[in-house]
Amino acid sequence: MSGDLRMDNVDRAFAVFDVDGDGGISWEDFSAAARGVGREFGLGVESSEVRALVGAYRAVWGYIVGADLDADGSVSRAEFRGAHESGRLSTGELVEKWLVVAGRNFEVADRDGDGFLDGSEFAGIYRGSGVTDPQVAAIAFAGMDVDGNGRVDRAEFLTNVRGFFTAEDGSVKGARMLSEG
Repeated sequence: MSGDLRMDNVDRAFAVFDVDGDGGISWEDFSAAARGVGREFGLGVESSEVRALVGAYRAVWGYIVGADLDADGSVSRAEFRGAHESGRLSTGELVEKWLVVAGRNFEVADRDGDGFLDGSEFAGIYRGSGVTDPQVAAIAFAGMDVDGNGRVDRAEFLTNVRGFFTAEDGSVKGARMLSEG
């Protein structure tokens, strides 16, 4: 990503990942997000879907924790931004890990197993992850549902997640997935 869009997305991602709002990203934040998504869809922490989601988040955390320069167990906003600015957290390997998380979220939300998410299922992922403004999910869903059929398939969902992490301009699918308007 370049310039302003890149740093806007880094800031948006940090705000979402800092689930407890303490100014840092920790394993507890990722674990809480996974459990929250499971809870949104009536799944307990011992369900296979939530365990798989926790495992996917653990892989991401294992990568992001490398930005914890002061080794306090939490990645601050400055550490997160610095790691993205230097390219340490802007790698294809990390994007692939995020795509696994996204795929696991999709599986949890697709409770009827039809291979699609409707707006409500999609919003449940956002709520469970700690995004409390329903408008953010609605905007993201509308951007993904390009044919207007009220459904997003797995490929569309993953394309948009990839775009959020790799877009160089706002016209790329997913570039503004966490925007408020």
